[in-house]
Amino acid sequence: MKSFLSEVANYLLENHESDLEQLALVVPTRRAAFFLKDELANATLKPVICPHIVAIEDFISELSTLEIADSVSLLFELFETFKTVDPNIQFDRFMGWASVLMSDLDRIDQYLVDTNYLFDYLTEAKAVERWEASLPAGRSLPQNGGAKPYFALFESINTVYHLFRERLLGQGKAYRGMAYRHVASYDIPTLLDHVAFSKVYFIGFNAFTEAEKVLIQALRKAGRAETLWDTDAYYMSVNQEVEAGISLRKYKKDLTFGPWNWTQDHLLSTSKDVYVYGVPNATLQTKVAGELYTQLLLTDDPEHPVPTAIVLADENLLLPMLYSLDDRIKDFNITMGLSLRNSMLYTLVDSIFELQQQVAEFRTKDGRTLKIPKFNHKTISKVLNHPFIRHYEQVVLRPLAADEPTIVQKTLREINQNNRVFLSTHELLTIGESHRLFEVLFTRWDKNDSRQVIQSMYQLIDLLRDVYKDYKNALETEYLYLFFTLLKQFEQTVANRPEPLTLRTLRSFLFDLIRTTKIPFSGEPVSALQILGMLETRALDFSRVIIISLNEGTLPQAKRQNSLIPFDIAKESGLPTHLHQEAVMSYHFYRLLQRASEVHLMYVNTTDAMGGGEKSRFIQQLEYELTAYNPAFKIHNRVVAFDEQAFEPLAQEVPKDDAMLARIRTYLAEKGLYPTHINDFIRCSMKFYLSRIVGVEDKEEIEEELGMDKIGTWLHAALETLDQDYFLLGKDPTDEQIKAVLREEFDALFTGYVTDMGLNRVYYQIGEQQILAFLKFQIENPDRRKVLAAEKKIQTTLHMSVHGQSVQLLLGGKIDRVEQDNSQTLFVMDYKTGSVELAAEKKNTIQDRIEKLRLDPALKAGYARQLWLYKYLVYKALEQPEGLVLGEQTYRSANVQVQAGFYSFRNPTKTFENQLEITDSPNAAQFIAESEKLIQEIVAELLNPESKFTQTTDRSMCQYCDFKGICAR
Repeated sequence: MKSFLSEVANYLLENHESDLEQLALVVPTRRAAFFLKDELANATLKPVICPHIVAIEDFISELSTLEIADSVSLLFELFETFKTVDPNIQFDRFMGWASVLMSDLDRIDQYLVDTNYLFDYLTEAKAVERWEASLPAGRSLPQNGGAKPYFALFESINTVYHLFRERLLGQGKAYRGMAYRHVASYDIPTLLDHVAFSKVYFIGFNAFTEAEKVLIQALRKAGRAETLWDTDAYYMSVNQEVEAGISLRKYKKDLTFGPWNWTQDHLLSTSKDVYVYGVPNATLQTKVAGELYTQLLLTDDPEHPVPTAIVLADENLLLPMLYSLDDRIKDFNITMGLSLRNSMLYTLVDSIFELQQQVAEFRTKDGRTLKIPKFNHKTISKVLNHPFIRHYEQVVLRPLAADEPTIVQKTLREINQNNRVFLSTHELLTIGESHRLFEVLFTRWDKNDSRQVIQSMYQLIDLLRDVYKDYKNALETEYLYLFFTLLKQFEQTVANRPEPLTLRTLRSFLFDLIRTTKIPFSGEPVSALQILGMLETRALDFSRVIIISLNEGTLPQAKRQNSLIPFDIAKESGLPTHLHQEAVMSYHFYRLLQRASEVHLMYVNTTDAMGGGEKSRFIQQLEYELTAYNPAFKIHNRVVAFDEQAFEPLAQEVPKDDAMLARIRTYLAEKGLYPTHINDFIRCSMKFYLSRIVGVEDKEEIEEELGMDKIGTWLHAALETLDQDYFLLGKDPTDEQIKAVLREEFDALFTGYVTDMGLNRVYYQIGEQQILAFLKFQIENPDRRKVLAAEKKIQTTLHMSVHGQSVQLLLGGKIDRVEQDNSQTLFVMDYKTGSVELAAEKKNTIQDRIEKLRLDPALKAGYARQLWLYKYLVYKALEQPEGLVLGEQTYRSANVQVQAGFYSFRNPTKTFENQLEITDSPNAAQFIAESEKLIQEIVAELLNPESKFTQTTDRSMCQYCDFKGICAR
């Protein structure tokens, strides 16, 4: 079947073979202009001079004597105009609605709206008049309310509109709609002077703006214009309920553009196979389309594949679509551009702006909030972990020694290891050795100096050139060049600004430029496969069509009115509304189907996806309306589903083979077991395996708020210092000395935490009060015990036979405090920040307590297990010939009794004994014998070849475990 442009080419050659060069052919898009040239070349064997073929926007631009300005400079000019009307207007506030207003002004001029009527219609007086007309008799509206600022804006806009146009005219510039209105204002002699062609053909349009109508009608009256339509009888006459023909039927009836050319009946008379696919999600549609095209290509003639269009109703799917094409498909053309927002460069620039806009905030004691120019650790890490920065690190920052960290690694380690929440520029440059990269990234921007920001971006581009040379990614290299040209344009636009731009406004402007700028693809325009947006299909025909994202809300788009002008007023004044947009999209959809013989339509059929799973009304119109008029129009419904493949879950267990057992024995002899190790093994043997046998380190995370683990570490360290500096020396510290030690230890451990505000302040004060209350009771207690040691490290080595093999075991621990009372009894004491009591455990038998120590994974049972092992280690040291050295005194078992207990900061006036004592007598030898029996049982289980390292069955233990990601918990 001949394409529309092929029919146009034949028509033109029949009527203008001798004077083609005197014609101007105006088409909807530049892509259509190229294809029309190609059809003209194919339609004749004679050498001819090509007519002037141009897209409608370019044609208007050629006729206008005004230069169409870029969007950024237009917004600046609009702001300056507003300032003459309202000197107090703020630029940041203006930017909130300026782009929408600019779009409205563009449409107002394209549709030649009477602005005096429109803006008067929008004033408060007219609104009240309309509203009161609908009220019951005797009712009126209140005279004040929240709508006043809205109406005040429109009372100024009419003045701003005229001043803005005058301002641009004085510079010989215009926005697009202004250029349209300017051309439409020409009288016929002036217009003909600008149109240097004997005749102008307007080809393949379906709806014109009012400015375009005036232009075409003026040329037609002069005998210099003709319109060639691409329409179908189905929506023109047979089924007049179809939106596609709304404007066209009116044009034909009113003879707006003269005699009608042409109407055909492809939708009614030709047979078509239409396949409708319901797909689970949006991106998956591209995978289905890619696979579908690959399969269809196998059935085509390799020398002459069927011309195919993959049409993206949602243009955000362009990149997924490209990645979904088979690698063997090399010959295709893309008519859309890729937005700069899709690049990694954009994400880097965005991260740098985020870095610069965030500052550290602290609240003073008098309630004031201070903003300190320091960068937040999150944004620093985000920038330094960006792929381009890490690639730059590998290419440029590689140190001479292989094991020496780079400045990027040093900075990230400093943040992680020292919990640096906020860092200043000076601190970052010091860590980064004042490298140029760190100067560019971390020099604080002046919030009102746009030139500094632009220069910083230039410097960043200059640094990244080394990355791009090594990266060898053509697309990202194109993005870099495009960003450079945008910066140049932006720099020129803001160079002569009389007032500074804030950082927020600068970002808004720059990102608006980025959002609207796309990389145009260059390729072979006549390739068999074309990937297009819906608007790019205008006037083009394909034998095979694949349309993606045919969901209600996508095609047609949702009923959004992105305008300051309400729907009813826009309709009243002749501006296009969403109804107009729906009619336009309906026409493009049906026109694509007119000459296609094979059509594939895809939509998302799941309710949790974009579009809510509702197929487009256009599909339903085909199913329930068009098939009734044309039985040869066949609909085939398909649902894309995925076969469930059976898979075996990964075994979450580690067997103990001979090599594993040997490794465990080596670990026991060299590294040894400590209370936390035994607790890990009993609670979750998989955690013990990962942390102790494999040696997986805990993930270092930056925390801005103190947790109980941090508070416990801090209080332990402070008490150790107080014991060493005061209590071991027989001195009692004052409250001020205690507070000073607490502050010193906190600053030494957690330099990154802020304790002057928020929850950290509360946590710090609670910890401070707990220590003060605990030590006050200790100092004033008449039964006070003498402190002999603090953070006492103690070890012993055992040799035992386990499963018929000799095993050497190192046991060790670090006791928080060792005390002695008047009866010379030694007390092994451990500090805890929370509750330590087990419920009614003293009622259990000795065997029950032993079993609980050996098997119970509960947290408090672990505390008791810790005290039991400490007591055993002390008794074991006492029976050695060298005894237990505490300070300047040596203790031996012959004359020493040992008890174990807790100090809980939650109850500072109470001492808690260990509730899981494994003997009832004070006999040291019996305690050691029972303990070693229990230790041997634990080691036997650890070395049992029949038992495996497995996950705990209590998932509550996994909530805060550092290894839950590895375990898939």
